[in-house]
Amino acid sequence: MDTLTLQYLDFQELFRVVWTTFSVYLVVLSVAGGGFLLVDIYHRPRWALKYKIQKGKNLMIEKGRLRSLLYNIFLNSTVVLLPGAVVFYFLLRWRGADLSFTPPSLPTFLFQMSGFVLIEEIGFYYGHRLLHTPYLYKRIHKKHHEWTAPIGLTAVYAHPVEMLISNLIPFLCGPLFLGSNLVTTLGWFVIAFTVTIIHHSGYHLPLLPSPEFHDFHHLKFTGNYGVLGILDRLHNTDKVFRESSRYRKHRLIFSAKALN
Repeated sequence: MDTLTLQYLDFQELFRVVWTTFSVYLVVLSVAGGGFLLVDIYHRPRWALKYKIQKGKNLMIEKGRLRSLLYNIFLNSTVVLLPGAVVFYFLLRWRGADLSFTPPSLPTFLFQMSGFVLIEEIGFYYGHRLLHTPYLYKRIHKKHHEWTAPIGLTAVYAHPVEMLISNLIPFLCGPLFLGSNLVTTLGWFVIAFTVTIIHHSGYHLPLLPSPEFHDFHHLKFTGNYGVLGILDRLHNTDKVFRESSRYRKHRLIFSAKALN
């Protein structure tokens, strides 16, 4: 067995990277996704309800629907995301990434974060738009659109094929392409996944990213395929959104007043 093979069989490092990566996912899912779910179920704190985008929707989530959601999350977590973390480890090793917990310099961190955002926008936009072709929508993507008024946890409610192709791969391409170290990669995971959950939350809260863009996609089933909106504007796939009243609300809120 040659030296290269022995490097790939560093089980201690493999376990550390995979477990750290998967733990970050579970923590963000539980804190951000679970936090929004508690508001939807218990309607506490009461002040949060005034920030609900689709008024009156999902304030009484059916138990059967919630069980289906949680089962799908468990399925995607164990069948797609956990094995994906293992494959991701080997790709990082192949890429020569620093897998220690050494933090990068601030300029490097900011530069690579900017690169991740642009790479994800490209991968997610075209992958997502592909899933809206009639053949793939009916067989794969329709599951995600069962929630016309999404909640935070529906960020990972999808067919496993969609979870892999449209969500996971664009999400991981940035760190692989740039050969980022583990700290930068984990930071990206926390930021990107948290924002994804906010985009599905159904609440337009002060000082948090606006979820209006993606919530409108769930409401209308078409258009608004990207994350940033850059490629949607380029391809004019946000035309209906820009002509709606929701477009004027698509901004960061700096006051406690809800956008009604």
